[in-house]
Amino acid sequence: MRPGRSDGYPDDDGGVVALTENFKCATCGKIHQKLPRSFAADFPDMYANMKREEKDVRAIIGSDQCVVDQQWFFVRGCLEIPVVGSTEPFIWGLWASVREEVFDEVSESWEEAGREGTRGPFKGRLANSLSVYPDTLNLKIKIQIQPVATRPLFVVEQPEHPLAIEQQNGISEERAQETASLLLHQERFGWPAKFS
Repeated sequence: MRPGRSDGYPDDDGGVVALTENFKCATCGKIHQKLPRSFAADFPDMYANMKREEKDVRAIIGSDQCVVDQQWFFVRGCLEIPVVGSTEPFIWGLWASVREEVFDEVSESWEEAGREGTRGPFKGRLANSLSVYPDTLNLKIKIQIQPVATRPLFVVEQPEHPLAIEQQNGISEERAQETASLLLHQERFGWPAKFS
């Protein structure tokens, strides 16, 4: 996972949005000045776990879409978690596995003004494992199309899952800091080599 922007698109400053001016890191105990509020998976796990030579032969990937073996279809979107007392949510930039028809409809409407009112919602499955939650790979999600130039929103549809609970109820500022700090430290030590 790498830091990303609130709309899920990469930016030049690495997506660092200050949660607070200074805070003590729960992972390393040091004082940090800025901490990202969004993290993005560059690829669906299926693609990320393939050998380099397999990727060139079996897959086609762009910044927002991926096809593996002409039978697995993925779209990129954002899963937002409200942070209680803040207007800025914690955002996961993730991938969803979808049926070919859904993939085609999302692709066809990518530049279509007003698409958010005429397309979807669609069903999909989360295509990334998140180390800070149990078993997120293949979670059922609803995909809500957003205005042009904004990635779709993902809403977890398994209400008993901790990710769904946090998406519904929100998280504290401390939980946002703890999650971001853990992810940043995992990244420094080579995680997530396989996004899990």
